[in-house]
Formats: sequence, C-alpha cells, structure tokens
Amino acid sequence: MAKDANKLTAEEVLTVSRKLFLGGFCLLPFLWVYNLLYLWPIRHRLDISPQVRKQLVGSAIGSLVMFVVSTTWFAVFVNHRLDWGALGDKLTVVLVKGV
Repeated sequence: MAKDANKLTAEEVLTVSRKLFLGGFCLLPFLWVYNLLYLWPIRHRLDISPQVRKQLVGSAIGSLVMFVVSTTWFAVFVNHRLDWGALGDKLTVVLVKGV
C-alpha cells in the first residue's frame, strides 16, 4: 500500500514525482496518471518544489497526448484493418473467423 502523500517529506515528494514522471516516458503512461492522482492533492503545500508542479503538469499533458494517440490508433485500426489485407491480419492478435 502506498504511503499517504501528506506524510511525505518535500524531498520524498520530489523523488517520487521524478521517478513516476520519467517512468511515463518508457511507454507506461499509466505512471503519469498515477503521479497525478497521488500527488495532485498536495501540490499547494508550501514546502513542495516548483519542479514537482512542473512534473505534474507534464504528467497531465503526457497522459492526455498518449490517450489521444492510442485512441486515434485504435479508431484507425478498427476501421481499416480489413483494408490492409495481410498486414492487418499480422497486426491482429485474435482473428475473427468468417469476416
């Protein structure tokens, strides 16, 4: 279970925020969402570094961009998979028989 964010020191908050922010760049955008959900309530504490606030904004932007990109890819794939022929079949994990 995660430690309550209110009980973290300013240095621990900075370390956690940095790790989650950088981890999101490893194609793990759920870490950006977790960073937002975990640290957003304490963003106005006076001892929090401005760098943490920047990383929270970066996490919000990154997760939004990845959501748009993955949703767009899903929509294009679903609508054009059959038009792509063999490539569409290779990209499909489960082939629907009879289509």
